[in-house]
Amino acid sequence: MKINTIGVMSMGDMGSGVAGVLKQNGFNVITSLENRSNDSVIRAKENKITDVGSLRNLVEKSDVILSILVPSYALNFAEEVSSILIDSMQKKIFVDCNAISPNTSETISNIIVESNGVFIDGGIIGGSPRSGEKPRIYISGEYANLLEDLNSEDVEFVNMNSGIGSASGLKMTYAAITKGTAALYAASLMTAEHFGLLENLLDELNYSQPKVFDSIKTVNSISAKAFRWIGEMEEIADTFSFSNNSEKIHQGAAETFRKIATSPIGHERVDSIDKNRKIIETIKLLNSSEK
Repeated sequence: MKINTIGVMSMGDMGSGVAGVLKQNGFNVITSLENRSNDSVIRAKENKITDVGSLRNLVEKSDVILSILVPSYALNFAEEVSSILIDSMQKKIFVDCNAISPNTSETISNIIVESNGVFIDGGIIGGSPRSGEKPRIYISGEYANLLEDLNSEDVEFVNMNSGIGSASGLKMTYAAITKGTAALYAASLMTAEHFGLLENLLDELNYSQPKVFDSIKTVNSISAKAFRWIGEMEEIADTFSFSNNSEKIHQGAAETFRKIATSPIGHERVDSIDKNRKIIETIKLLNSSEK
């Protein structure tokens, strides 16, 4: 199947970054900015992504639809696309690239297939091309090979040659380690600050655990990501529970990110974060809602 037009939802940091690379690689890339934020409008313009207005227009004009959303929106978006596919009877490729559990991926697969669509399971690992990073999009399912033409050095589509749920499962277990650790770092620093021990803890980590000290600095930008990671932790908890492992670790991580997202700096996003703020100031602000 020849792929000419790719619809990307939405124009968040990752979605706009992936869309921009696909545009540079010669594909016609479109999106729907209907009811989207001003930040999404700006990112779409920066990457020269065409706004086709409604979601219906996006579905009808696309050969491939990439769903790159906050995890909690993934199911509703698939249902909206499904209703359009049923009405139009057009066969489209729907790729769910969200941080969702294999169970949720299977549910979305059924929704898309029942509406005459082709479903591919996806999982993105790595940062956005907007930040100069080169993410890998793992893909699985019977039709994953249909995306071979999308592969490039800047965004690699990795066919796992396995069934629906494999790409999502890899994403879940990877993020369980990376973002789960970020939640542990943040919660530990916030607890130390509560007891007036933050500087002592940072000094000791710098002295005895320099690699951890370097890694823990990423907490300084966590306010811009926490809102997206709440649902992701809940999906990871579901994945762990289904595999007969404790879901409580990542339910706790979700609570940590929920607290951060509702803090005085929880409104920050990648493009608006205060890059001059020191980590001690960040932790105090994250805790300030409890004082």
